[in-house]
Amino acid sequence: MNGLSQYRKYQTETAAPEDQIVLLYEGAQRFIERAATAMEAGDYGDVSLNVGKAQRIFAELSSCLNYDAGEIAVNLARLYEYWSWRLSQALIKKDVEALREVSQTVGDMAGAWAEAARQVRVQRARGHG
Repeated sequence: MNGLSQYRKYQTETAAPEDQIVLLYEGAQRFIERAATAMEAGDYGDVSLNVGKAQRIFAELSSCLNYDAGEIAVNLARLYEYWSWRLSQALIKKDVEALREVSQTVGDMAGAWAEAARQVRVQRARGHG
């Protein structure tokens, strides 16, 4: 394992749960972007590999949902399912724009979660968490 891999593993294992979600979104986005770049280069083996990695992240995120939280969990599960389906369609149809679309929305969600995580940290620092 190289230094960057070790750092990412440590970062993931020691991050607060809300930060772990952000890291997962960022990882999924990174894999989707790699898939898009590979598709533009005609390297469909690499496209498939990276799409699969992103889909595994969405499956992991979905498996961790707390359905006691109500409608938000159901909506997130639907979103993860849609993203996985859209990535499959991009792979089948060789549609780089579909990859870019999913990458953009995953990035938007990563930003939203990062802001939520920041607010959680602020609340903890004030002694309310």
